[in-house]
Amino acid sequence: MLTQSNIITTSSQNSSSSVPVIDTLHTTSLFKDNLLTKKTDERQLHYTKYDYGVAGILLFAFILFVWLFASNRKRLTQHIKAFYINRHTNQLGRDEISLGNRVSVFLSMLFVITVTLFIVQVADQYSFYFSAHRSILYFEIALIICFVYGIKIMVVRIFGFIFQKQKEAGDYAMMIFLFCNILGLFLLPIVVCLAFVKEVSPLVFIYLGFGVSALFLCIRLIRGVIIGINSIGVSRFYLFLYLCTFEILPFVIMVKLFFQNINNHL
Repeated sequence: MLTQSNIITTSSQNSSSSVPVIDTLHTTSLFKDNLLTKKTDERQLHYTKYDYGVAGILLFAFILFVWLFASNRKRLTQHIKAFYINRHTNQLGRDEISLGNRVSVFLSMLFVITVTLFIVQVADQYSFYFSAHRSILYFEIALIICFVYGIKIMVVRIFGFIFQKQKEAGDYAMMIFLFCNILGLFLLPIVVCLAFVKEVSPLVFIYLGFGVSALFLCIRLIRGVIIGINSIGVSRFYLFLYLCTFEILPFVIMVKLFFQNINNHL
């Protein structure tokens, strides 16, 4: 009967004489003779600190987008093409894009969700909050977004009624509504990357989100100027005054407050 030592001796004789054979059966364990102290013999689960509320909101937004793409693909494609093709924009205007349209309603919901989540993620990154409770913060930002754009569209309609330019006011209100809906689609992958991509600095996606928003604002302003110039009887001065007061100034104030809060929290 062969013992363990005989087996090691035999294997060492069969191998090359220049290669030593190490008996690892008698090597001291790495888990002994250390300074670590055992706290408990019971098994414990270690949970990863993660905001599951963000994951739930993103899951709902993804389901919303998939449903729109699967059941209303033609209408959704028309909305996207209307962003850069005037012919499709005019077609949407003739089809009365409004809150009564199912695709418009769900695109507006997606816009509010993604913009709200992007603002909350930026607040998390720089550790400044507007509310003590996280869930309340979501609803506050969502309500502010709905209120601001509701007031904006109402002001455009009122100006159109005062200056007897209801058609031009309707076209520009439709343009605001359309660009907000498409902005929600473009911000969706950015908020997903902010939530799950850890290998890239969050600042990359934050500045990318602000860059996309600024680009949409510039394109919307250009389209608004084109609507005003092509319309007979629209005052260039009042058009410029409106764009500076209700479009450019709020965005500049928002960016200024953002960087001011960043400097205060750094």
